[in-house]
Amino acid sequence: MARWDWKKNYRIMLALVLVTAILYFFYLIRGIFLSLLLAIVLAYLLHPLVRTVENRGTSRTMSILIVYAAMFIVVAGLLLFGMPHIIGQLNMMADVVPEYAAQIQKFTDSIQVEYDRAGIPDALRKIIDQRITWLEQLLVKQAERVVQIMLGLAGYIFNIILAPIIAYYLLKDVEIYTERVVKLIPVQKRAEILQLGTEISRIIDSFVRGYLLVSVITGIMTGLAMAALGMELALMLGIFAGITNLIPYFGPFIGAVPAITLAMLVSKWMVIKVMLAFIIIQQLEASVISPKILGSRVGLHPLFVILVLLAGGQLYGLTGLILAVPVAAILRVLLTFAYCKLVPEFK
Repeated sequence: MARWDWKKNYRIMLALVLVTAILYFFYLIRGIFLSLLLAIVLAYLLHPLVRTVENRGTSRTMSILIVYAAMFIVVAGLLLFGMPHIIGQLNMMADVVPEYAAQIQKFTDSIQVEYDRAGIPDALRKIIDQRITWLEQLLVKQAERVVQIMLGLAGYIFNIILAPIIAYYLLKDVEIYTERVVKLIPVQKRAEILQLGTEISRIIDSFVRGYLLVSVITGIMTGLAMAALGMELALMLGIFAGITNLIPYFGPFIGAVPAITLAMLVSKWMVIKVMLAFIIIQQLEASVISPKILGSRVGLHPLFVILVLLAGGQLYGLTGLILAVPVAAILRVLLTFAYCKLVPEFK
């Protein structure tokens, strides 16, 4: 009995040492952590394509190279035809921010004139003045921040280049890594752990592949619609709408704010047209695109999703809004699994 206890304690100590070593290792490579994360996402997205090519009788290495070649052609085409437009839009953003700030000032001045005529009490007028000034500063700061973020992406070029190299080795030996991980799981617990992993994988698959594809389609439709309406910065508005579409419920409204704000500086008729465009795109996304692409959602109650989104946005901003729902769904699966183990009657 004492010998068994010693072995058990030894295994626990060994597990703690291994976990500590792994955490320390991740601390040491924190400089390339972004590359590693991008590589995992890239390998996850490309793995089905690699398996499809491999099933046609091609070796794993050749399958990866074929998928990489196709991806390179697509990315190169986007860069050759899209990058000049993106750079032009960034330069335009840097040039028009002062112009839009001046137009916003004129717009707010006209509002002040209108409520001066309305005979609003001085106390209420002071509050309205403060809110208008705050809104003006917020819009200008957000526009400048977007420019800085887009220009700052150039500093991550090394991480972006390194990611496909790491992803190649992940794709090449993914089955070997999976088998080794499975062997580390005790045999008596293996079936339920694998079932737990399958459920988590379903959630990640729904979010990464499903929501990402829906967001790309939504972003393209938004960009084309804004260009058709003659809006400036149509490409950047489409990219922003696509990114924010990853946020359930609130995403379409957040994505429409910059476009509607810019339309207000053009004309009231432009505001109506932009709003109609976003409503049509949102209806297409909700009733046609999402049901076709997304098989099952993450399985959270709408009220809980809203609370999670508010918490994520408060803590981590836009990143928190995007990641809040999948993280909450994964935690729900883990907590349900743990509760079922602690309270067997719950099953």
